[in-house]
Amino acid sequence: MYNDKTTVVLKVIIKICYFALAVAAIILYMLQFLGMHGTKAIYGVEEKYFVVLYTFLFSLPPGYVALAFIDKLLTVVRKNEVFEIKTTKYLDKISCCCLAASVVSLASVVASVVLRIDTYVVLLSMLLLAELFMALLLKVVKKIFAKAIELKEENDLTI
Repeated sequence: MYNDKTTVVLKVIIKICYFALAVAAIILYMLQFLGMHGTKAIYGVEEKYFVVLYTFLFSLPPGYVALAFIDKLLTVVRKNEVFEIKTTKYLDKISCCCLAASVVSLASVVASVVLRIDTYVVLLSMLLLAELFMALLLKVVKKIFAKAIELKEENDLTI
């Protein structure tokens, strides 16, 4: 068993993030509900600025799924099963979650342009590019692990 202190700390941070995402989902839903029913939950903010709220609200499910697969990846590391096919599957799932979040960000960028919210176009565009970069990076790491697994299997068959 691999019991590195950083792995344990990362597992604790992931548990905290599970809780924080759940709290964020509840708060964002409440803000969205209040905003749709004419209540000014955030004073001084026009209703059209709820685009940012929806961006984070719709990005929560892919983020939660990605967090779950990151948790599974850390479990794989703790069990010293890194060079298994499930590692590549987990990396692929996390990459798909990043792509799903980038679709949400793209829709938010388009909505911001349509609603003429110039302030958030740059912010949401940066978020979109970061999510696409993470998806690309994870795909490359997945390919590297797939090749390493293939080489390990060939090496195991060699006498």
